[in-house]
Amino acid sequence: MFRITKMLLIVPLFLLLSGCWDEKTIQDFHYITAIGIDFKDGEYIVYAQLVDFAAVAKTEAKPAENPPVYVGKEKGRSISTAINQLMRNTQQALYIGHVSTFVISENVLNKQSTEIVDYIYRNQLLRYSANIFATKSSMDELFSINGYFNLSPLYTTLYLPEDVYRIRSFIKPITVQKYYSNQREKASTTILPSISWNNKVWKEKDKKRKSLYMDGAFVIYYKVSQPWFSEKELSGVRWLTKRTNKAPVNISLNKEDIYASFSHPYYKVKPVFKNGKYKFDIEVIVPGKILGLDTLMDMSKIQRKFESQIKNEIQTTFDAGLKKNADPLSLGKILYIKESKYWRKNNIKEPTDYLDEDSINDINVKVNILNTGGLEAKPLR
Repeated sequence: MFRITKMLLIVPLFLLLSGCWDEKTIQDFHYITAIGIDFKDGEYIVYAQLVDFAAVAKTEAKPAENPPVYVGKEKGRSISTAINQLMRNTQQALYIGHVSTFVISENVLNKQSTEIVDYIYRNQLLRYSANIFATKSSMDELFSINGYFNLSPLYTTLYLPEDVYRIRSFIKPITVQKYYSNQREKASTTILPSISWNNKVWKEKDKKRKSLYMDGAFVIYYKVSQPWFSEKELSGVRWLTKRTNKAPVNISLNKEDIYASFSHPYYKVKPVFKNGKYKFDIEVIVPGKILGLDTLMDMSKIQRKFESQIKNEIQTTFDAGLKKNADPLSLGKILYIKESKYWRKNNIKEPTDYLDEDSINDINVKVNILNTGGLEAKPLR
C-alpha cells in the first residue's frame, strides 16, 4: 500500500518536468547582428543585417569566397512595427539576441526621439553593451560591406571599433548604455561617432575595395543641438580623453616632417572666475615617442613644436564647437559639477550660455618624449 501511495505521489511530478520537445538548434534561426534605423515621411525605416554564422565558425581555414550577407528593410510608424514586418517576411525565425551594433541616421537624430533607446531597453534580448553609431551614408551600402580576406562583416569597424581605436585614437566608440546615460545628464556632451565608407584607399587586384571608417561624430548637447563635426575638427578631444591609446601627430620643422605617437594624456580643466564669468584653464601632460625623424634639431625645440600643435588642436576644436553651439570638450559638465550654484543662478540651458570666444583662459601643454624608437634622436644617414 505504501509503494502504491508513493508511486501516485511521484507520477504527477513527471508531468511538471521540462523536456526537449521544443528544442531548437542553431540552424533553426536567422541571426540579426546589426540594426539600422532611419526616419522619413513620418515612418521609421529599419534595416537588419543577417550574417551566416557557419562562415564565421570557419575562420581557421581561409574562406574561398565572400560569405553571403542579407540586408532586410521594412517601414513602420514605430520601430517595433517595422521589426515585426521584417519578421513577417523572413524564411525562418529571426533572433535579435546577437545584435551588437546599432546605426541611426541623421534624420533620426534631428527628430530627437527617445524611441530607439526605449525600444532597446524594453527588449530583454538586446544588450546595452552594443555599439552605436550615427551615419550620413546609405544604410543599404553600409550593411552590404564584407570584411577583408573573404571574412564576414563581423570583422569590420562596424563591429570592432575598439580594435581600430586602440591603434589610432581619434574618436572614441560608444555603447548604447553610455549613449543613454549621457543623454540623461544635465550639461553632458555626447560624442556619437559617425560611420561611413569609401573605395579610394584599398584595392583587390584591379577592383576597388569598399571599407568602413569613422568619418567624424555628432556632438549632442542635452537634446539642444547635435551638429556634425569632421575628424579634424574633433582632433582636440583626444587630449582630454584618458583612454587615448595612440594619438599620431605630424609636425614640420625646417621643411622636414617629424612624426610622433602619444598616449594616455593626463589632463586637468579648472574653471576660473574672471570679469564676472567663468573661464577655463586647461592643462595637458602627455608622453610620446618619435616614430619618424627627417631633420637634425635639438629635442627641446621638437617638444615645443609638438606642444604648440596640441594646443592649436584643442583651441581649434573649441572654436568649431562655439560656431555650432556645441561643447565637444565637455567644459560645461566640469562647470556644472564644480560651480553648480553659478549654473543655477544664471539659468544655463545651452553652450552659448556659458561659452564665448574668450572662455578659454589658458592652455598649458607639456610633452614628454620618452624615447625616439630604435634610433638616436637624429635622422638616419
